[in-house]
Amino acid sequence: MKINNPFSKNNILILSPVILVMLFDLVFTLVGQPKMYWKFSYEFFNEGSPLGEILLGHHPVIFILFFAAYMFFVLFLTTNLKRPFNIIFAMGFFLGHAWGSSSWVPGIAGKLFQIKNPAYINDWYFIIGYFIFISIISGICINIWFKNKANS
Repeated sequence: MKINNPFSKNNILILSPVILVMLFDLVFTLVGQPKMYWKFSYEFFNEGSPLGEILLGHHPVIFILFFAAYMFFVLFLTTNLKRPFNIIFAMGFFLGHAWGSSSWVPGIAGKLFQIKNPAYINDWYFIIGYFIFISIISGICINIWFKNKANS
């Protein structure tokens, strides 16, 4: 069974967990860049992905444009593969980007809450809180999707 149109009202719900973590990964990557990156030179990037390093090293707009194209490619494949491959593909990208985006959470939380010395914080609490948050949102979206499927 294919999802067909990924942007229909019902299908956006089932794809929203993947979209959510991919967007978090994009935003957290940009927010997590050091001041030197934004003020002096794009060569002072902070990124774990080798491809992300290349793109961020050129310019953040190039990184954003590539990420947008990559995201639409993931959604295109997810919506055009047959079951179970669409589910396997979506789960793989969900888990990969959930892990990738979670690596930024402690540093961003330190900046957000203006914690002077983040070494005194246990990163585990921020990361597990982030996973609980994305799990709750994902569960709500999937539950609504199942209810809508049952009613149609």
